[in-house]
Amino acid sequence: MTFVLPARAARWRPDSRLVAIFLMIGGVAAFTFVDTLTKILTSRHEPVMLVFVQSGLAAAMVLPIAASKGRAGFTIKSPRLLLIRSALGVLVSFLIFTSLSLLPFTVASSLFQLETFFVIPLAIVLLKEKADWRRWLAVALGLSGAFLILRPGSEAFQLAGLVAIAAAIALAAKNIVLKMLAMNEAFLPALFWMYALMAAIAAIPAMFFWSPIGLGDLGLLLLSATLVNASNYCMLRAFSMADAVVLTPALHMALPLAVMMGLVVFGEWPQPIVWAGIALIFAATFMPTGRKPKP
Repeated sequence: MTFVLPARAARWRPDSRLVAIFLMIGGVAAFTFVDTLTKILTSRHEPVMLVFVQSGLAAAMVLPIAASKGRAGFTIKSPRLLLIRSALGVLVSFLIFTSLSLLPFTVASSLFQLETFFVIPLAIVLLKEKADWRRWLAVALGLSGAFLILRPGSEAFQLAGLVAIAAAIALAAKNIVLKMLAMNEAFLPALFWMYALMAAIAAIPAMFFWSPIGLGDLGLLLLSATLVNASNYCMLRAFSMADAVVLTPALHMALPLAVMMGLVVFGEWPQPIVWAGIALIFAATFMPTGRKPKP
């Protein structure tokens, strides 16, 4: 008697969009840890100096890997786009570092979350994406939460809070440009030149605000640079595998992670009105936004 064995089942492969979402969550988590380290470092060093050192260390870490690929490790197709991304990177880092030095960690990180709302008009203009009324409602709720946190008329609203909101706008622009880079550039040269250009841009102003770096702080900066590399790599990979609209919910993971880090690391317990603002931003980021885009 002859037995016919069933055809071997095809090997299961995860959906590329699902992989991209997990990569983005990993990138967001890494950046949250970077912000935590930055909050510690800004108590002893000026933000622009930290931008220079962190970017230089990140470039030095990527350099030997890029060199092992030969010319391909340094070849870029869109130098203008890379220069824009690098300039935005310096601006984003400076604004984030400054706001973290002026605000409680949880408050600053909650305001950074407004980035996801500013992405919408930028995506409409630059990526030709569409937004329904639900997304605009989410924007309104998120901004309402920001007003509760900032409390117009307070000192925070006049200075530190506005710096954090500016950081959120710059973050949104940075991620739109990162999406463009992911569609056009290889990862290694994009990472190396991005960090090298950021260090070059920040070098001169950093000289005027330089302060000695102890071994402990150098260790924190090395860890921070490692996490920055991991985060940007994950985000570049994610943006190369899925649309920005698909990945936007993953960016929302920054808020609960930041609240947790604020409680555990800095012992921060926000006031009730700040919790209300955080809750509004959290609800806005996770609210339904209509039909999912077709693959």
